[in-house]
Amino acid sequence: MRTILIFFSIFLIAVFDTVSAKTANGVDIKQALAVNDSLETSIDWGEAIWIGYTKDNRPEEWAGRDMIYNQPPSDINTWEPTNEELKTTFKKSYPSPLLRKQIRIAKEIQSAQINSCGLGLHELYLNGEKLGDRVLDPAQTSYDKRAFYVVHNVSNLLQKGNNALGIMLGNGFYGQNVAFQHKLEYGMPRALLSLNIVYKDGSTETVVSDDSWKAHMSPVLFDNIYHGETYDARLEVENWCTAGFDDSTWDSAEKMDVPTNKLVEQEMEPMRKIREVKPIAVLPADKGWIIDMGQNMTGWLQIKVKETKGTAVKMQFAELLMPDRKNIDPASTGIHVTGGVQTDIYICNGEDREKWEPRFTYHGFRYVQIEGLSRKPDLKDFTGWLVRTDVDRIGTFECSDALINKFYNVSMWTIEDNLQGLLSDCPHRERCAWLGDAYAVAEAATFNFDLERFWRKTSADMETVLGVSPAHFKDDFPYDPRTPSNIGVGKRLCLQARPDWGAATVMVPWYSYIYYGDKQIVKNAWSMMEGWMVYVDEKVQVEGIIDGGYGDWCPPGGNEAMDTPPALTSTALYYQTLLAMHKMALVLGEDLAAVDYAQKAEQVKTAFNISFFDAASNSYGSQTGNAFALFSQLVPKHKEQAIADKLADLIMNDKNGHYNCGIFGHRPLYTMLNDYGHAEVTQQLWSITDYPSLGFMTDKHDLTTWPETPNNWPEGKRYFRNSFNHPMNSGFAASFHESLGGIRPDAEHPGFKNFFLQPCFIPGLDWVKTSHNSPHGLIKSAWERKNGMISWTLSIPENTTAKVRMDAFSAEQISLNKKTVDENNFSLKSGEYKIVIKE
Repeated sequence: MRTILIFFSIFLIAVFDTVSAKTANGVDIKQALAVNDSLETSIDWGEAIWIGYTKDNRPEEWAGRDMIYNQPPSDINTWEPTNEELKTTFKKSYPSPLLRKQIRIAKEIQSAQINSCGLGLHELYLNGEKLGDRVLDPAQTSYDKRAFYVVHNVSNLLQKGNNALGIMLGNGFYGQNVAFQHKLEYGMPRALLSLNIVYKDGSTETVVSDDSWKAHMSPVLFDNIYHGETYDARLEVENWCTAGFDDSTWDSAEKMDVPTNKLVEQEMEPMRKIREVKPIAVLPADKGWIIDMGQNMTGWLQIKVKETKGTAVKMQFAELLMPDRKNIDPASTGIHVTGGVQTDIYICNGEDREKWEPRFTYHGFRYVQIEGLSRKPDLKDFTGWLVRTDVDRIGTFECSDALINKFYNVSMWTIEDNLQGLLSDCPHRERCAWLGDAYAVAEAATFNFDLERFWRKTSADMETVLGVSPAHFKDDFPYDPRTPSNIGVGKRLCLQARPDWGAATVMVPWYSYIYYGDKQIVKNAWSMMEGWMVYVDEKVQVEGIIDGGYGDWCPPGGNEAMDTPPALTSTALYYQTLLAMHKMALVLGEDLAAVDYAQKAEQVKTAFNISFFDAASNSYGSQTGNAFALFSQLVPKHKEQAIADKLADLIMNDKNGHYNCGIFGHRPLYTMLNDYGHAEVTQQLWSITDYPSLGFMTDKHDLTTWPETPNNWPEGKRYFRNSFNHPMNSGFAASFHESLGGIRPDAEHPGFKNFFLQPCFIPGLDWVKTSHNSPHGLIKSAWERKNGMISWTLSIPENTTAKVRMDAFSAEQISLNKKTVDENNFSLKSGEYKIVIKE
């Protein structure tokens, strides 16, 4: 994602020695570095030990891949490498074994529960059947700090007599030893398991993982989370996890080192196959065929084939095609850093019609180039699976404009594609939890998906990377144990968090609190948040100004086109965190801290306006400057309208009706325009299809997810190598709910116990329908324009209230349930309402 930072990822990680120390406001550093203990569940693991299988008897040719690790120049599209530059290194993954244990049940069972942790990934089997429908399990963590275990109730699945337990292990991020050339792995795959049985006679029994288990090579010959999977169906062991299977030729499982002393039940929803994606076309390729899924997606391809025994069906995944449409173009998926193309290989057993999909990898792709088939493939032989964390969809939006609907749908696809146990920056090249991305998209994602447990996990992840810094790279920021890394989990951390990216340590818990009413995340993260605020105040803040951030990332044309000083956005973000900390301190009863944060906020606001506000032009110098200042509540009193007017002018006159914001400015751009009477500018920005515009990407280029950087791609040539699936660019989609639907949370009454309704009836739209399933019930806001009248229907859940704000209209223009109103702003209790407005 961050090209300038990719090179930093070649360095190893050194972990800060958490000596006891106090920060200026009394935060204990050791306490601040502790992961959220409140999530920990007490489990009796008995005498269980970590087991695995290190013997590697895989066929050499299939156990690894040829990797290209050298870095090309910045313009990969014109790079013509020499043979030396294309020199490859053969890199093997760690083996992925099968583990099994036969047990005998002699009595009637009252209840039985399996607790298992398989790192990096595992599938659990009982009596020949996989337990549950979880995939890519468990979710990624910083494995040296904590790991997740999963729980299965098997009370009705164990049978009297012989039973068999089975575990299939994959590398995941724990054993990721292939991509990025340097050491990101924690170790070889391993598992821990306890089966706790309560019998009807009151007695108990515990079966655990130990060296009495048996181990064997699996048909998975290569698996890497970035590069893909190789599966040899000829090596399948029939009935390997059933009772009565003869495992006398299997080896004993090996005792493995303990990866972490902290095991936590995964409370966040698991990864699952969410829905099918049917391909739309088969295209001829220079080699084999290309399957067009019709949608850039995250997950994998399920295939059905009938080929001779030993046939290797090779599938390579990419987001784009070469200009001649005869080959995929994998540049955007990160081959320049990961070392290779996302590739799955299935080796046929030659028996009947074979059906296969991978277990221990996933891909970001729209196109699949497939080789090894003896005939032209049929579309019905392929099914794409969208794979993500199985959180509920809780928001909807639809309007009368097909292009605007496309903007919303593209935003949702991009968010969904990156809910991978963490909010990833992209689903192929990096797959990293960059903190700045989480901030930028948090509200849009939270309006539409139930992320309460997801954000708790995200916040706890950040705590695991506090005080972690690259060992052999001198950072230009002061090292401090209170700072997380720029990436919120794992080993590829890319330096300590800059002051804008690190704001997510505060803003993620804050947003979760106001949208879901989640006070627990605030309690859990309080020490971390306080530590971060003191760090910024002590070591970064100078006379109220925060400098040194990455800035308004990825505006149209790339970061070289950024026209807003990073100090402006970093200071605005610091101000946002001060306001949030003030509110959260009051929630926790930290009254003295609340006063302190409020006082600092006033100082920062004064300094911000002295440094960045030009009173003569009523401007902060750029579209992002004006939009972000308004959004952050930093504008001097009574200047809001003038600054919003200047924002409209900067768009319509300085940029000829186009936006040029990066992720910070674009998030609030349309809501700020709409709130201050410039909905016609929003209409302009959402109707054009020339560069730069949203329509240019979706209408002119048929993109189905938002790219990392909006570029003016040359027609008929290769797209630039930037990712084409980056959720940070979906942040603006919050405006569909908060502005067009008008549904907004009230921080004083979190979780939508009380909320605001402040819609913008944008010109050119005939109707809008929005909904948000809040913790207190389903909120609906829909309006229709006809014959100079707007009919707005509302549904307010039980035991909630809504404050209607329609400053653009007078009370005389408004009727409520066919009755006149006294004011244009009023409160409504739960119920169904119809408001009619004369335009």
